[in-house]
Amino acid sequence: AYRLTESALKSIEGAHVPSVCGLGVATAGPIDPSTGRYVDPPNLISWHDKTMKPLLEKSLGLPVWIGHDATLAAFAETQFGPHSGAKNLLYVTVSTGVGGGIITNGQMVTGKHGHAGELGHITVRPGAEKCNVGCDGCLEGNVSGTAIGLLAAKTLKNRPDSRILKLANNKYENITSKIVFDAADDGDVVAQQIVKQVIENLGIGFGALINIFDPDALVVGGGVMNGLKAYWIDLKQSVSNHSLKVYRSKLPLYQTTHGDDAGLIGAAALVYRNSE
Repeated sequence: AYRLTESALKSIEGAHVPSVCGLGVATAGPIDPSTGRYVDPPNLISWHDKTMKPLLEKSLGLPVWIGHDATLAAFAETQFGPHSGAKNLLYVTVSTGVGGGIITNGQMVTGKHGHAGELGHITVRPGAEKCNVGCDGCLEGNVSGTAIGLLAAKTLKNRPDSRILKLANNKYENITSKIVFDAADDGDVVAQQIVKQVIENLGIGFGALINIFDPDALVVGGGVMNGLKAYWIDLKQSVSNHSLKVYRSKLPLYQTTHGDDAGLIGAAALVYRNSE
């Protein structure tokens, strides 16, 4: 929080604007957006039951709004870019973990406790890998960057000749999703099998989300999705295979145009909305 305060002060000083109406913070969750208090966040374990909101407001003398990064990314998609004006939109980021944001009837869906949008924990492959918080066969446990690295290391126990291990300097702990994608692009059979499995898992998960929410758009982003850009046609086919027929002629699956800034843009938009 102290580091964020310093960054915010530097940004305000360098902005050369007459006034600043507030600070927006996009963060991983689960988090209560009203208090900014974390609730067992799987990728921010030491932050459970803590909040940076009071310290930020006191230090900056400004109102602070905090939201789940993927929910704010979904909000950003409805405010700017090709999906501006969309009333029903889903955003899924596939990176270290898998986060999701839901916009329904033009409103951010946060749920009773602010925890809604944990789309990464829907089950796609029962009995397969678990995520950091132990959800059996969930999307995050089987498609995230972390999951891909662990799956590759596990697979290589029987295939030490794979190019994956060479790219990782023969150290299993060095294996990342990027290395797996690079090896697949180079024609490595093991890496290609892993990528194929990831695409199938994403197809199951994304297809289920489209069938359930009937969105104007399901927008995806994150490091893993960037790594899968070369497989976009294959991914769309996988999603289509798991979607109802009504969606197949025009599959509402899109890549974000905001890159890694989607959550930040949404945080800024949240401040403006609450300051009106």
